[in-house]
Amino acid sequence: MNTHIKNQRILTVIALFIWWFGASAQTPASQTMAAKATISNAGAPLNIMDFGAKGDGRTDDTKAVLAAIAVAQQGESTIYFPTGVYCLQPVKVPSHITLLGNSAWAYANKDGKDADFEGRTTLKALSGNARAFLDLGDSRGTRIAGLTLDGSNAGKGMHGIYARNAGCEQYICVEDCRINHFTGSGIRLERTWVFSVRRCLVMQNGEHGVDCTSGYDGWIIDTQLTANKGAGLFARGSAPEEMDEATRNSLKFFGTASVMVTANRVEWNKGGGIILNGANSMQITGCSVDHNFGPGIQITNSIGNTVSGCMIRSNGAEQQGDLCSQMILKNCKGTSVTGNTLWGWFDRKEGKFTYPFPYYGIIVMNLEGCVVSQNAMYQSSSKEGVLDYGGNTATYIGENMYVKPQIETFEGGFRLIK
Repeated sequence: MNTHIKNQRILTVIALFIWWFGASAQTPASQTMAAKATISNAGAPLNIMDFGAKGDGRTDDTKAVLAAIAVAQQGESTIYFPTGVYCLQPVKVPSHITLLGNSAWAYANKDGKDADFEGRTTLKALSGNARAFLDLGDSRGTRIAGLTLDGSNAGKGMHGIYARNAGCEQYICVEDCRINHFTGSGIRLERTWVFSVRRCLVMQNGEHGVDCTSGYDGWIIDTQLTANKGAGLFARGSAPEEMDEATRNSLKFFGTASVMVTANRVEWNKGGGIILNGANSMQITGCSVDHNFGPGIQITNSIGNTVSGCMIRSNGAEQQGDLCSQMILKNCKGTSVTGNTLWGWFDRKEGKFTYPFPYYGIIVMNLEGCVVSQNAMYQSSSKEGVLDYGGNTATYIGENMYVKPQIETFEGGFRLIK
């Protein structure tokens, strides 16, 4: 190596050390940690511990996270959270920031052997006085990956993650996360434009698993939406009564559109499985929709949607009337429901069965230009396979292979004969 170049590099390193020790003596500890992280992590993720975070499940680590975000906005944009429980106040996450962990979460601790079943890298809410724990707003290119988000059941209606575009595609990605115990929805995509939710577990939230009302152009893939108090996947279709006029005019659209919902498990949600009102261009493919306490799939006032290749099983639990059904299609246009399997599983031992739900396989009404055909409906429902309320035009409903179960009822229960 040229001696002159070598000497220059040595002098540069010495200058950096002089600057570092001088800055350490003259700046507050938080700024010193940020500067240290900037130097030591050049080209590598920022480690949240370098900003003073404790991750001990007791200390408020909010300041450390905000300091890391400030540095990440200037250079290396990935903030890494090592194993720990980081207690935080609600945080706003700006564009092009990645919050990264390796939580390695599981589902439950049914045998008492897995104390870490909720994950080993958790961001835990200290309060609930915000619209979301992680508020992405109009952020673009933001990633939340490999973390457990725990809402602590704090506040009223606080979502786990929230995003809303202000005129441009966002490309937000939530991946490999467990999102639970929020009083709002696990993920609220309000007019979010281009998003993906992949390989996540969204469960035990006070509203819905994923609320896509007003959101569009996205992917929900390989995700489990379970045990939420509302629906697993939801779109309202109309503005809430309490919404002010300015917000109504800004949002304009209250359904959801052009979301590919693929290979997900949607189960045991109190408000039903996939509940969409005012939706268009939705592709629901290859999902398992199981034992929801309401219709497994309900699509109303919608146009141009597809449901295919899904396993729809044992829905309408603890409901009566039309809600005691596997699927409802009402006031829809250009919708295709083909190649699905519907099964009632009337001799299921899991859960409490005091009457033979679901009553109905598919309920249809006021369809135009739709196809409901080629669905396997062996013992799909105890009363009727397809319940047609009429009002359909230019619609084909047929070749759905329904086999009615033989059921014996008695006081307090029933049994499947054949």
